[in-house]
Amino acid sequence: MVRILSFVALLGCIAAPAMGQGILTSQAQSPAAAPVKLIPRSHAERERRYRDLHHIVLNVLALDASYNAATGLKAEDFSLMDNGQPQVLSSFRAVMGDRSIAPPHIVLILDALNNTTRSIAYEVKEIGKYLELNQGRLPYPTSIAVLTTSGLKASGASTDGSELLQKSRTLFKGIRPYECKSASENGTQAQPLTGHGGWNIGMSVEKVDDGNCLNERFAQSLTALGNLTAAQKNAPGRVMLIWIGPGWPLLTGAEFHRDTPETKAIFFDHVVEMSRTLREAQVTIDAVYSPDMFRRGEMQSVLAKSLTEGPRTEQQATASDLALEAIATQSGGRVLESKNIADQIEKFVEDEQTYYALSFDSPSASKPVEYHSLQVKVNKPGVKVFTSTLYYAEP
Repeated sequence: MVRILSFVALLGCIAAPAMGQGILTSQAQSPAAAPVKLIPRSHAERERRYRDLHHIVLNVLALDASYNAATGLKAEDFSLMDNGQPQVLSSFRAVMGDRSIAPPHIVLILDALNNTTRSIAYEVKEIGKYLELNQGRLPYPTSIAVLTTSGLKASGASTDGSELLQKSRTLFKGIRPYECKSASENGTQAQPLTGHGGWNIGMSVEKVDDGNCLNERFAQSLTALGNLTAAQKNAPGRVMLIWIGPGWPLLTGAEFHRDTPETKAIFFDHVVEMSRTLREAQVTIDAVYSPDMFRRGEMQSVLAKSLTEGPRTEQQATASDLALEAIATQSGGRVLESKNIADQIEKFVEDEQTYYALSFDSPSASKPVEYHSLQVKVNKPGVKVFTSTLYYAEP
């Protein structure tokens, strides 16, 4: 049995002050510390800070019964519930085509870390087919990225599909699925994987085997996604991440230890951080992959409600709450299994040319990291809505 001892995450980085070549040997040699001046915030500044924390913006995709964009909807057609309580919309805007403040950015991510050789080859061809559609004219700035054991590598953004096709050939050259390292190659303890923006993930194990491989892929995948998402916070406009691949392991097998309270707290912290970052950066994740049997049995262990609800407390959190399927669904995206991946990517992008931007002011939380469920409905028959399904409020 694989004995996973812990899944260690460092959610903050503490920088030590830089040391000079000389070392002070007495208090007399220390320069006098300048007095600290506290500048109180004005009432207006406190109000602005409060609004920034509690003003929630939702990008809502509405599809009719034929799964085409539902156009012509107005504010009165929408209802919004926060923890079951109706909310008044602060703003409403219908976004059609290019009539947005900044064009959305599309990132196509080929996941070679969690895939099979056969699927990778097929998905590379499908990405190429998409880039060649419409004589290579892409509707929005698009980037190509590939996730491997070396991390996430991405091209620059372009609306020229032919240019991106050439760049993708360089990115995809020689990629292959994840290969487990032997104990002699990897040692008996895995090193922490350090990311940016507080996404530092690692683990320790007693031996290197299949369970360790699952744990490493889980950690590397979430680190890459966390870094990529955090990097979008200051980017103008929406970001659509289209994840091509079945997603990472869920660490739900019998070979893993039962989660300890510490492990559950770590999972919960990452769920909260990912949810907040996706919402603040206006990132939606759609996922599509070719049919692959090795994922189906594992997905049966994930409760359907976990895909939309997420954990309310630390005690409820598991690794399954960090599954690609859960993160994508909670961001307002879709998860599809399809052989026509190029057509599905085109449909994802086409649908997002028409959406609705809603905002509301969330109520004050009674405690730090308070779970809130979100429900958005349209009072038109047959209209299905995709948007963020939850958020974690602050006092």
